[in-house]
Amino acid sequence: MIAVLKIIQVFLLATVKYVFTFPFALLIGLNFEQTLISVTLGGIAGLFFFYHFSGFAIRQFHHVKTFLRKYAPISFRIKYRQLVLWRISITGERVFSKRNRFIARFRAKFGLPGIIILSPVILSIPIGAFLLNKYYSKHKFAMSYMVLSILSWTAVFVAFALIFPNLVK
Repeated sequence: MIAVLKIIQVFLLATVKYVFTFPFALLIGLNFEQTLISVTLGGIAGLFFFYHFSGFAIRQFHHVKTFLRKYAPISFRIKYRQLVLWRISITGERVFSKRNRFIARFRAKFGLPGIIILSPVILSIPIGAFLLNKYYSKHKFAMSYMVLSILSWTAVFVAFALIFPNLVK
């Protein structure tokens, strides 16, 4: 029973922060096969969940934004513009926040391959799934590449565990 709870814990952790889950699973006492299966399936399940959830959230945000533009009082719309990420300066040009500049630079520099390769280890699965859905949802193989990336990082962790077997025990 305790092993099942540990597997569920590792599975749920892998859906959010993939890179820390493999060492964590070995530290809490799961054997190598249980760790491999629960981490891999957790990462893939997290990708699918957060990809579809972010698509739903993006659509709902657009509905709310359209509703507010149409029916909100003028004073509320002015406050909304000040709070939103894409504020407009006095001259009419867009003023980008630090977060928007970071996302724009990241997307321009790394693009789809960067999101796919870096999501499981640096960005985290939810952020990678959101960026994938927001910017590359029409790309035919984006989800397949992301699953392949998760499987590739699993292979890297397995290779590391095989090269250094004393760390696994």
